This record gives sequence, structure tokens and C-alpha cells, in this order.
Amino acid sequence: MRLLLFLLFPAALHAQIYADFTVSSGGSQLGTFRVLLEHEKAPRTCANFIGLASGKRPWIDVTNGAVRTNTPYYDGLTFHRLIHNFVIQGGSPNGQGNDGPGYTILDEYHPDLRHSSDYVLSMAKSNFPNTGGSQFFITLRATPELNDKHSVFGRVIDGTAIIDGFKNSALFPTGGGDKPVTPIIMDSVVISGPSYAGFDLTAASLRLPHVGGTDMQITRNAAEATMTANFDRQPKTDYMFLQSPDLAAWSVLRHILSLDFEENHSLIITSRPEPSYFLNLTTVGYGQIPNAPGDLVEGIKILRVKFVSGEYLDMAFDGMGEGSWFDSGSNATGPITFTNWEDQAGETGVIENSSSIPFAIPLGFLGVTLGGFFGPGDDLKLRTWLSFHTETTGWLEETSDGPVNRFSFEILSN
Repeated sequence: MRLLLFLLFPAALHAQIYADFTVSSGGSQLGTFRVLLEHEKAPRTCANFIGLASGKRPWIDVTNGAVRTNTPYYDGLTFHRLIHNFVIQGGSPNGQGNDGPGYTILDEYHPDLRHSSDYVLSMAKSNFPNTGGSQFFITLRATPELNDKHSVFGRVIDGTAIIDGFKNSALFPTGGGDKPVTPIIMDSVVISGPSYAGFDLTAASLRLPHVGGTDMQITRNAAEATMTANFDRQPKTDYMFLQSPDLAAWSVLRHILSLDFEENHSLIITSRPEPSYFLNLTTVGYGQIPNAPGDLVEGIKILRVKFVSGEYLDMAFDGMGEGSWFDSGSNATGPITFTNWEDQAGETGVIENSSSIPFAIPLGFLGVTLGGFFGPGDDLKLRTWLSFHTETTGWLEETSDGPVNRFSFEILSN
């Protein structure tokens, strides 16, 4: 019988990576809970998390722009958000839930990974696609409304009593912003398991960003109270400039998202009369993620939206703002009477912003009207994000503050 079980389940016995969270609150140890990471079904999200937890992945200290290497990211951070009948969330260095490792990653969805119960580990993000970085949450109940919106990448398999305790508002009261009154601290997050050593955290197929720095030359014009920083601007690169009057207190000056190459790019900073002024520049390269196409509805293309059932919806654009649609489930067809496509970043120039917006690189907005979709005179108006994870595939997501539909898509030749 033992031999038979081994023959039947050898992969299950060995294809495992764990994350052990040792947590405390108010100076008292709560214990350790273990998460089984779904590194085979969510390799990108797991590689990012493992790299941060182990210190094998560089990250940016956004308080001063320093690139941290060989430094475990999560040790000492808090669970800054607790909703007792929903989730507990952590991974924010400042404890406010508005920061991260200085970069973001592509979303990752798998049909087998659902928010189907409590104890599910999943990535936190903003309302935009591809804005996760380091923050995660653990569900305290089934949350199916989060499916294909947040990337599930693990499940608590041991120490679940600790997670159950977080459901008790008497034990862990919260204040404003759902912040625990007494901090709940991740003392350590330790990665282990038989598949850990062989899991490639840097595989190109993961399409993870590259954290680093770049050389810049700074000149000062005292008469005009300006500073000029010159650097070679690289494609698909986010440049974060931090400023300081004394090398002690730093603040973000601006982000420059570069979409193409420019030698000796100039950033001119005005109104700097101080006797001393310092700049720090860090970079995150996103060269591995695809651009959204600039001409999705102008070329002769078919957008195929794939449903979980296996059925699909084809939208064939004619290059002149119209086209036709076909629904495989009902075998119905009809005209496309309106199209609008907006590439959110473009492929040239720069985007200057107060915060990082690399999620715009693979993102486009599609507006389309499917004539007679529900019957004669009853049109369907779609307003969706298209997030490209490869040059021809990705995820479609309705633009809404409420519940939305998300489906995979593929671009086909017409």
C-alpha cells in the first residue's frame, strides 16, 4: 500500500514550497502559521513573494530610494488592515497600505485558484490592473467577489487557529482605517520546501521587473535657482527621483515613465535656492512586459474573449471604426457600430507623474458597441480594460467601481 501511494502521488509529495509566518502582537507570540505556495499555478506571483521574503529579490526603500539587496522584505512589517469578517492584509512598509517594494507586477489568474474559503493567500492591488507589488491578504471567509481580480497564490495549511483568532474583534480590536489597535507583526517569513531550491525566481517567462540604478550628471545654475539632472533614458523604464535638503529627510520629487530611448535626457528642477540640495535616482525596468497595441481597432484584427464555459465572443474590427461580432454560445452574429481604443501609455516619449504608473504600459481602454446583441434594437455597450500579458493575449476587465467581469482574451488575425 505504501508503494502504491508513492507511485500515485510522487509529484504531490515533492512539488511543494512553504512560507512560515511567525507573528506576534503586543509583545506576545501568537505562533507560526504555514502557507502552501501555489508556485506551479501562480509562478509569477509566488516568485515575487518568495524573492521578497527571502531577500533574493532587490527592492526599493521608498523612504530614501536605496536599493535593498539580500534583505528580507517582510520581517518586522505589520498586518496593517483587519476586517474581521473579510480579510487581514499586510506587506506595507509604512503601515498605511499605500506603499510597496517600489515596483508592480502583472496580475496572474488560474481557474483552479479561487477565493473559495477562508485561509486563502492573495495579492492586494488598486482598482487598476497590474498594480500589485508586495501587499497581500488572507481571507477570513469565502470571498468569490475577488476571483480574477486579485491573484491567489497560496493557502494556509497549518496554524489555522491563528487566522481564526483574527476573526475575533474582542481579541484584535481595530480603529480608524481598519488598523489593529495593537500592532500585529510579522516577526519573520521563512521560505522552505522540497521545490524551493529548484524554483527559478528570475526566469524570463515570469516577466518580473528589474530593480536597479543609473548614472546621472547634475548641474546647478545658482543665478536661476535651478538644478538639471541628465541621464540616458531607457525604454519601458520607471525613474523615481527623490529629493532632500540634508541627506536625512527624503521625499519623492516625481516619477518619469520612459517609453523609448533618449540619450542625455534632461530633467530641470526649478525654484531650488537652498545652499544644498540632493537628488537620488532609482530605476525599475519593465522591458519584459508587452506594450498594448496602438492600433487595436484600426487594423484588421479579431478580439476573442474567452469564457470559463469554453464559449467565446469574437469581435472582428474592419479598420474603419466598425465591424462584426459572433457569439459561439448562441451562434448569433451582428454588427459592431462603434469602436474606441486608447493605448494608456503609448510607445514613445515620457509620462511624468507624482506616482509610479508602469501598469499603463500593457494597458488599453476599449469601448465597443455590439449592435442587436440582446435582440433587435437592444445593443451591448462594453467599456473594458485590456491588459496584455503577451503580445497577443491577456485579460479583459470591465471598468467599474462595483462587481465586474474578467475574462481572458486573444488577438487573432482576420
